[in-house]
Amino acid sequence: MDAREPVRRRQLIPRATPRQVYDVVVDFPAYPRLFPELKGARVLSTAGAVVRVEFVAHMVLPIRYVLDLTCVAEPASGPLTVSWTYVEGEVVTSSVGGWRFPAEGDGVAVEYTVSLDVKAPLPGFVLRKVTDGLVSASLPNMFSSIEREVRKRQAATPVAASPSSNT
Repeated sequence: MDAREPVRRRQLIPRATPRQVYDVVVDFPAYPRLFPELKGARVLSTAGAVVRVEFVAHMVLPIRYVLDLTCVAEPASGPLTVSWTYVEGEVVTSSVGGWRFPAEGDGVAVEYTVSLDVKAPLPGFVLRKVTDGLVSASLPNMFSSIEREVRKRQAATPVAASPSSNT
């Protein structure tokens, strides 16, 4: 299948910090719980800021791929970021993309970019369905899942009362 244009999405998550959203995105072992199409996510290695992760998905057919994800939690300037490059896989033959988490107002503007190539012994229209399912169709659910997880983690972390509060 020919390379397709990268997909770009941006969504504001109010009442959250960049770090709270970043922490959800880099919690790779939690992905199968957060994203129903992912059946597995296993960290294979960590070398500095680069985390190699094997993902197993099911979209029309089983898909396995490995990415090197560069996680920048303390950038010299600019927002927190996660970017990835493709290592290997079946069905997915290439994937590059990333996340950026700039603060905006009282929240975070989550910026996501992905380019994905798929190759399988299937007709072109089925391959497009697989690619669209992996990328475009799952994005709204992906952002909703991330926001739900941020809220869950916020609720689980008690906020210390300020010394001047009377509660």
